[in-house]
Amino acid sequence: MAASRRPVRANVIRFYVARARYDAFLLADRLNQLGIRAHVFNQHAQSIVGDVPPDVAQPQVWLERAEDRDRAQVVLDRIEDEARRGGEHRCEVCGESSPATFDLCWNCGRALTPSV
Repeated sequence: MAASRRPVRANVIRFYVARARYDAFLLADRLNQLGIRAHVFNQHAQSIVGDVPPDVAQPQVWLERAEDRDRAQVVLDRIEDEARRGGEHRCEVCGESSPATFDLCWNCGRALTPSV
């Protein structure tokens, strides 16, 4: 009988425990866009917090390869820095103000350039 050809994922690691499902998916999507294979687990488990510890029930981002941890940390640090940005950007095309955390103008959809 032939052995199963199912790949073994011994290097999978839990990388991030999110407070909310959207935070986990934002990070996982950015990582996947950069070629870092990431998956979200426990996206529907928050209702059991109290029955199990929060770090077990909250949404988690797992990396397929432990070797990607350093690159993933750079992405996470960048996301956290973006979240701390305050102020506003004024769109050079239409003149509307958008929060500094926006990359695109909410009004016309053009790319915003950060004010320095």
